[in-house]
Amino acid sequence: MEPGGAALKSYKLLRLIGLILILLACNLPLFPEPVGPTTAPVRPPATFVPEPAAPTPTASSDATATNIPPALPDLDQVPLYWFAPLPPMPTGPGRMFTGSDDFMDLFEPGAPWDESAGSLQVFKLYGEWVAYHATDGQLRQVVAAIRARGLALAVEAGPLTATAECGQGIEGFAGTDEGTLIAERILAAGGTLDLIAMDEPFYYGHFYEGPNACSWSAEEIAAGVDAFIRHMRTFFPDVRVGDTEPTPHPVLAGDYTGWLSTFRETAGYDLDFLHLDIDWSRTDWPLMANEIDAFGEEFGVPVGIIYTGNFGDPDDEAWLSIAGERVKAYELEHGGTPGHVLFQSWNDKPDRALPDSDPYSFTGFIAEYFLEKAGLGFSGDDGNLAFGASVRVSNFLPGSEGGYAVDRDRGTIWSSGNGPVQWIEIDLGAPYDITLIRLIPSQFPEGPTVHNVYGRGPNGELVLLVTLEGNTADSAPLEYEPPGGWPGIQVLHIETVESPSWVAWREIEVYGMP
Repeated sequence: MEPGGAALKSYKLLRLIGLILILLACNLPLFPEPVGPTTAPVRPPATFVPEPAAPTPTASSDATATNIPPALPDLDQVPLYWFAPLPPMPTGPGRMFTGSDDFMDLFEPGAPWDESAGSLQVFKLYGEWVAYHATDGQLRQVVAAIRARGLALAVEAGPLTATAECGQGIEGFAGTDEGTLIAERILAAGGTLDLIAMDEPFYYGHFYEGPNACSWSAEEIAAGVDAFIRHMRTFFPDVRVGDTEPTPHPVLAGDYTGWLSTFRETAGYDLDFLHLDIDWSRTDWPLMANEIDAFGEEFGVPVGIIYTGNFGDPDDEAWLSIAGERVKAYELEHGGTPGHVLFQSWNDKPDRALPDSDPYSFTGFIAEYFLEKAGLGFSGDDGNLAFGASVRVSNFLPGSEGGYAVDRDRGTIWSSGNGPVQWIEIDLGAPYDITLIRLIPSQFPEGPTVHNVYGRGPNGELVLLVTLEGNTADSAPLEYEPPGGWPGIQVLHIETVESPSWVAWREIEVYGMP
């Protein structure tokens, strides 16, 4: 024992007795209850890393200057405008890219997108990001910034629950477990979900025929969706829930109008909206969208269209230009009047969301949409000599004619409908000294291919210029720069002699000088 130990113990005992007498005199509990969270604890994902709380961002409006958030928009208005850029997320099979690099900058104080934000009503987050990849601090920052701008908060989520027999690993089958995690994380971040856009349950529950397919009836899917909606409304009683569905072949407009009717009959109420994820390779897509939209207007369920570029577009300008051409095709050329309009990406592009003063940022595209739709799309000649050129082909599928290989849109294709040998011939209209050709295949599966490129002048014979061979894959460009160029070429004839796929090109680009 240390010297003086007994005296020290007596002193500490007297202090403890005195403290107890003071607490009793003040009617204070000797053992107070521990202070805990006021909401249910968040169940973090395995990769979850908590962060210190981020400062609450403020918008540039007068309302936020006094810490009074703007009123939420009228969600019954038509059109209703949504924004859903892709956040950076881990790469993996099917997503070898990370989303907009400046995604989180959208939620910084004074972020430069006031003009575009002022025309929007809804900001949609991806459920995967909310559930598994956003940190606590990021989610708090995003939720607060969206609310400060007066935008409604939406999330995209798969509603169906996989069974032991089917649904595992299929889009649309995230289920109520992931829905619960999304809800808990939004609540813990101080937010409220105003809308949920379900991720393609009808298509993947009914039409999908790949591994683990369920092939359920519309009634079975409606029952599963109804269960999901009722579950999510235990967290957010007023949340509006609608559907997002794709439009690939062989889906028809009647399949989705029938789905809306079946859901009403099965669940006893309506979905709040139906959004169309358009298959841009369908040349009849404007007619299909108009037919579904007309039904939705009469039925009482607004139909929306998602404007995107293409998966393989090389840069932001190309992606946004194609998206702009689709806006013009639907709303200006075909008289489309969508009930909801969505500016969304699940592709590698756009890399930049900001600022909205830049026409080739995502928010700049939105600002231009509201300023002058006719100004969207391609701004001028990019030097591609093949664009709009006269084309001959060996064969084609209806709706995939040769002209779609030279329309500057990698979402449309020329398809021969057959394997090799097939050819496409492009007349440039005048002789040019060719310095580069770029061939973008539509190819499933990938594998070894061989293509002979022939050329001729205005009056000459076809001459073999080069043979291109190697392993090729869908949307991966095949480029060749001839040493010294090919002088005096007016006609290019591209013949595919080996391929594991039907012969088809998304785009053929030719560059050179007169």
